[in-house]
Amino acid sequence: MTPSVSTSVAVVTDSTVYMSDALATELGVRRVPLSITFGGETMSELTVEPKAFYGRLRDTDERPTTSQPSPGDFLAAFTEARVGGADAVLCITCASAISGTHQSATLAAGMADIPVDVVDSGTISGGLLLVVGEVARAVRGGASRAEAVALAQSMAGRVWSTFTTDSLKLLAAGGRLADDATEADGVPVLAMEGQAIRSLGAARSIEDAVRWQADVIAESAAVFPTRVTVGHGDVADLADALESALTGRPGVQGIDRYVVGPVVGAHAGAGNFGASYLSPPAQ
Repeated sequence: MTPSVSTSVAVVTDSTVYMSDALATELGVRRVPLSITFGGETMSELTVEPKAFYGRLRDTDERPTTSQPSPGDFLAAFTEARVGGADAVLCITCASAISGTHQSATLAAGMADIPVDVVDSGTISGGLLLVVGEVARAVRGGASRAEAVALAQSMAGRVWSTFTTDSLKLLAAGGRLADDATEADGVPVLAMEGQAIRSLGAARSIEDAVRWQADVIAESAAVFPTRVTVGHGDVADLADALESALTGRPGVQGIDRYVVGPVVGAHAGAGNFGASYLSPPAQ
């Protein structure tokens, strides 16, 4: 019997994963930055301090624009992985329906001098963090290239999110709102299933919005246990409250925190907070 050969797999993603520097280092994840242009200045998303960005966003009517990484940006990350000792790369990107980032990664994979698998996560922000985090942990635990790719593909399209924002107008301007996600009296509670954003309803208060989100996630987790990611733009206290409301609920297997960066924050607004979780597989 031929012994199996261990393959070192490097995990690469894009900056909309919103994984902290500490967690990225711990899990060995490389992030390729998208760019944001604001006030005539173009910056790598990884170099922009979110709190300063949201301060500017609150003080101006100017809307930032965003740009995907080039294939060369991804190729540089793949080459860095090879030089670092990897035998293969698994690149997990934000949803191709939202950004051209996936296309850039796919083009770069065809030019790389290391085997590269590119997986469209079907999600972004905390959803992308959920997928990348689970896959990176599996790789660190000894998962093979085939196992890591299969895990990423199995999660793609199954990450759902709940969130609240103080600026539906920004989302509407980006064309991401479904027809039912309209202005309503109260605090909007939204769901993102795939790339479509729909309204769950309007809460009477921000505290009710926190509880509503937690209850939606807990109901699913009780049937299909999942890790959860909790994040915000510039409202840490609300993310803290949501994390607290989810902690200890049956089926919630752990919580990763993140701060929403400028690329998504440009559409979601400074007051956004929410969570992502894995939905049960389709029957």
